[in-house]
Amino acid sequence: MSVSATVTTSRSLLSEGNAAALAALRDALGSGATVSDRELDRMALAVDASHYLHAPDAVMRARSAADVGIAMRVAAQMNWPLTFRGGGTSLCGQALSEGLTVDARRHFRNMEVLDDGRRVRVQPGLTVTQVNTALARYGTKLGPDPASSIACTIGGMIANNSSGMTCGTTANAYRTLESMTIALPSGTVVNTADPNADDILRSHEPELVGVLERLRDTLRGDKYRADIERRYAIKNTMGYGINSFLDYDTPAKILEHLMIGSEGTLG
Repeated sequence: MSVSATVTTSRSLLSEGNAAALAALRDALGSGATVSDRELDRMALAVDASHYLHAPDAVMRARSAADVGIAMRVAAQMNWPLTFRGGGTSLCGQALSEGLTVDARRHFRNMEVLDDGRRVRVQPGLTVTQVNTALARYGTKLGPDPASSIACTIGGMIANNSSGMTCGTTANAYRTLESMTIALPSGTVVNTADPNADDILRSHEPELVGVLERLRDTLRGDKYRADIERRYAIKNTMGYGINSFLDYDTPAKILEHLMIGSEGTLG
């Protein structure tokens, strides 16, 4: 028995709205932007470690946090789905996009070892193994130990709160992260290590700060506190880290720790 079939390849057939979004993004980024809707580029990022196949409308190779902020602002304004991609080790399709895929790996691979290996400043594109290899000469390593550490990136590990089997409740990403640079959907970029981080957030994101502070005050009440403490007394990587509202006081630190495990939905 013979079977014949017609096989077609996915081409960039953007809707009018998404084509306008792509044009707006290119205009906002300027001539140095690396945004492509070529079929080859789109199909190269149409798979991850899951069994899904989904080609994005376009691919952006971000070069800086400012680029990421611009992309998020344009995507939010144009109602264009945006998904970040690191190492592509997701088993559930988190790295696949229906709109714009932002590659947060290629141009984000710098690292600085601090305090004789007791701290490390890392961009999101390095893999866990690459960072641990650099730290090995100091006799230290990162706390999280995801099974895919040879391939998963720091950004993806933090975004998914990937922890591995041995980090427990004390050496995971939530407990060992000191600060991060966050690009918000509005385009605001804030480094939580900046002493003025809270002032920047209050100035540029007053509504966000208001929400964070109201939730903090609400969740610290008797109605919720005990239940949250119970749920996070054990290893818990499910959903948003609402324990951050109990563990931290200021908007910048709360937001910083809400980002861990948020899978790119907050920034």
